[in-house]
Formats: sequence, C-alpha cells, structure tokens
Amino acid sequence: MKGTGDRFMDGAVNKGSAKKRRKIVVQIGAVIIILFTLITLTVGNMVTMASFSTALSGNISMFEDYLSALSDELDDYKAATWFIDYWRDNTEELVKDKAALQNRQSIGDILKKLSRESIRDITAEDAESLSKEEQKRFACRCYYDYMQILERYKDEDENFLIIIAMTKHEGEDPIVLLTNITYDGDIFFGEEGDIKEFQQVVANTDVATRAEVWKWAFSTPEKMMVFGTSLPFNAYKGSSEIQMLGALPAEKVYDDMVYADFMRNEVIVMMLIVLILILLYLYFIVPRPLAMVKRCVSEYSDTKDTKQLVSELSAIKSKNEIGAFADEFSSLALEMERYTKEMEKLAGERERVETELNVATNIQMQMLPQVFPESERFKVYAASEAAKEVGGDFYDCYMLDDDHLALTIADVSGKGVPAALFMAVSKTMLKNRTLVGGTPAAILRDVNNWLCEGNDSCMFVTVWHGILTVSTGELICANAGHEKPAIRSGDEPFRLIDREHGLSLGVFKDTGFEDEYYKLSSGDAVFVYTDGVPEAHSGDDSMFGEDRLEAILSQVSKDETPEEILNRVKAAVNEFSADEPQYDDVTMLCLVRN
Repeated sequence: MKGTGDRFMDGAVNKGSAKKRRKIVVQIGAVIIILFTLITLTVGNMVTMASFSTALSGNISMFEDYLSALSDELDDYKAATWFIDYWRDNTEELVKDKAALQNRQSIGDILKKLSRESIRDITAEDAESLSKEEQKRFACRCYYDYMQILERYKDEDENFLIIIAMTKHEGEDPIVLLTNITYDGDIFFGEEGDIKEFQQVVANTDVATRAEVWKWAFSTPEKMMVFGTSLPFNAYKGSSEIQMLGALPAEKVYDDMVYADFMRNEVIVMMLIVLILILLYLYFIVPRPLAMVKRCVSEYSDTKDTKQLVSELSAIKSKNEIGAFADEFSSLALEMERYTKEMEKLAGERERVETELNVATNIQMQMLPQVFPESERFKVYAASEAAKEVGGDFYDCYMLDDDHLALTIADVSGKGVPAALFMAVSKTMLKNRTLVGGTPAAILRDVNNWLCEGNDSCMFVTVWHGILTVSTGELICANAGHEKPAIRSGDEPFRLIDREHGLSLGVFKDTGFEDEYYKLSSGDAVFVYTDGVPEAHSGDDSMFGEDRLEAILSQVSKDETPEEILNRVKAAVNEFSADEPQYDDVTMLCLVRN
C-alpha cells in the first residue's frame, strides 16, 4: 500500500505530466496552423498569377466559338464568294452609295426570275446571269443580310469587336468589308480602319506567355488593354486573302480575375477559421477526455482502486458520450466492486465466476438501446441474446440529426469481463466519433487507431457501421471484418452482399477501410447479424450456415416489420439448434425503408 507522501508525489507527477502534454499539444497545433497558413497563402498567390491568363484563355475560346458559328452561318449563302468579290471589285461605287448597303433591297423579282425560294439558294452562276442593276441589288441585299447576322451575334456581347477584311490587290493593305463596329450610325466599308493594329493585337495574343500576360495586366491602363484572335473565313472560297479578326477589351478578363481573387480570399479565411475551430473542438471534446478515461481504466486494471477511479472519472465534465461513458464506467466499477465483495463470500470458485459473468452480462445488456428511433420513412429493430458465457456482441442505432440515422453491429473477440469492457469502450468510441462527422470508413479508421493504442491484451472487434440519409434512402456503410450484410432491393429477395472488407478494429494501426454505397427505395431492407447466427450448431455438429440464412430471408414478405423478420430468423436458428446449448451470442439488426 502507498503512503500519503507517495500518493502526493504521484499526484504532483501526474499534474506535471498533464501540463506538459497540454503544452506539447498547443505547440503542435500552433505549428500546424502556421504551416497551413503559409501553404494557403503560397497557393493563393499562384492561383492569382494564373487566374488572369486562365480567364483570358476562357474568353478567347468563347469568342472563337462565336466567330466559328458566325462563319458557318455565313457559309450558308451559295454565292458568298461571288458577292464578296463583287464588294471588293466595286468598293468605290458602293462607298458612294452606302444607303444601298444599309437598306433592305427587294429582290423578289430576282428570286422569281431565277426560280429560287431563298436568297441563300442563289448560286454564283445565277448571279452572273443577272443584269448589272440586278447584280448590285443582289450584292447589297446580301451585304444587308450579313450585317443583320453580325448584329445578332453582337447581341451576345457588345464588347466583342468583329472585322471581316480582305486584300483588294496584291501588296495593298486590307480593307474592311464587314464589321459590327459603327460610328454615329455609319458603317465602315471599303476603309483601312485599324486593320494593322487589329492584326498586331491578334499576333501579340497568340504568342503571349503567362508571364507576359501578367506583365501586361500591371503595366497597361485597363481601358487601353485589348486581346484578340483570328479564324479562317470559310464562307469565302476565292483566291484573295481574307481574314476574320476579333478583339475583346480587358474588362472581360479583369472581371473574372477580380472575382476569382475575391473567392480565393474568402476561401483562405474560411479554411483558417475552420482549422482553428476543428483543432480546438477535437482537443477539448475528444482526445483529452478520452485520454483521461483510458488512463483511469489502465490504472484501475492495475490497482483495482474503485474509489480513486470514481473520483478521477467524476472530474470529466464533458456533456457528450465520453462524459456519459465515464459515468457508466464509474457505475460499472462500483457495481463490480460490490459484486466482487459478495463473490469473495461464496464458497466455491464456480459460483464466484458465474456471478461475475452475470454482472457483466446485465451491465452489457443495459448499455444496448431498448428504444429505437421512429420515423414515417423507416422502421428499425435490433435484438441481442447472450450465450451462457458473456461475450462482446453489441448494436447501436441513433439519429445524428433529423435526416441521418446511424446503425452499428459489432462482435468483440473473447469472452468474459475483458470482452465486456472492450465492448463498452468500442461502443462509446464508435458513437462519439460518429457524432463528430465523416463517412463510415473514416470513422472506423479513427476508432481503429484509438483501440490499437495500449491494446496489450490484443483484443479486437468486428464492426459493420452504416449511415442512412433518411430523405433520400442513400446508405453509406463500411465493414471491418464483419459478417456479410443482407440487402433486399426492389422486387428481389434478400441476398448476402459478398464484398471484400477491411480488417477487424484493434489489429493494426492505420488500417484503411472502403465505403460502400446503396440506394434504398420504398420496401427495401438491410439485415445485419453477428457470427452467432451462421455458426449456430445442431445435434450432428453441423452449422446453420449462410445458405440456410439466405433461404430463410428469401421467404420474408415486404409486409413484415423488422421485429417480425428478426423473430423469423431466430425461430429458424432455434429450430435448427434444437436442444443444443447456444454456442455464441446471437445479435441481429434490421432496417426497412417505408
């Protein structure tokens, strides 16, 4: 027995160790926050540098789509090459009579003369057969139609500037034939305009690197900065050189860049806030209380000092599952101490062992839910029948929020009180980690790492864990070495789902698990169980087996409730086993979606 001085020294050492651990945790958290901040800012700056050139590429690509669609539409005119050459050859005459180009010429007599239904159907041969006056009217009407098409495309975005230009004679500068640029209602036709400047803008944009674009963005006045592109004018099949040029102002690109920069800053701030809150939450809600519980349980396993255990566990003030588990474990320890003293009075070892096992069994069963969540969209029921020797089977079902239901069924290795205690720790860790959030695979991964710490007894637990979205019927589940689940979908009967699953929890640290996704419609159901069902023995030492279980489930009708389904399976197992003693715990859970 330790004296008062020894206990005082142990308390001082424990307090010093606790302060040291808290200091280390704070330092690690600070380093994580600093590194996270530096990485976020670095990535943010890289995103800002790339956003301008990315926005430019997107706008240029969209603009090229406009030009390509425009070229295809203008190509519908069969005489396109003829009247474009006419515009070029008669530029001086048409410049003097721009009113003829801007007004819609009547060509009904021409269509009748050529027996054509539409102006688009007139061919170059048809045009050559016309009189000079008719050719002029036809060419002016085509010009008017082209201008209407350009105006329609201009409505897509008035910032896009389009010029169709061609060289009149070899060696001369190109002239404007068509453009959506107007000045006081006047059209640009037969003029050089700013063709050379447009060509230079297009050439600069084509060869610009990201660094050059970035340099332009900070060295050129915003309203003077212009980007351009060019595409072949497919409507023209003649011998002259013709170009379709387009330009867009930098405001289009700047708007995208400013928005991207704004969103980046918001994301950075939110990520930092969320990181800080998560670190604080995880430290004060999960690891610290769990570490205290683990230390208390470990010391209790050595000292069996119930008074000290209850005193230390009562210091845990967490208003969550960990606090509830500490209270339950305190009650468990007190109850076990009381029964232990009674067992010491018993004469035989057999009576003492049986009493201890009964206590553990009762406490274990009290920890399992007896009242199940209710909803118009689903029904759920579970039951567990312990064997004569207490084991570690357990189940759990609870609502995470109004739209999410958590389901768990598990089987702890071994028998007796160690299995019961390991079951209590496993159940509490699973529920507490599930309430924090995450997919079943992520939850099993974290709980596995916690159980592996200090697991000198090498105990493990198989787990099937699922989360149902009540409103949509989506079921996400993960399997850690547990039995195959049975699922009923549509008009098909129950069938066992044979998929590769992960190792049991508590075996190896950092084990990975896979999420499985199922869609449960009205009438669909899920049935999970422990190995006590397929491994039930008959008088000839044969086992119940998965095939017999699947056959029993195939007889279930859609009108049966989860409780009725469990009773059907249990009755089949009892009939098969007859008078044979129960080999293992039999635990089952069933969910039916209404």
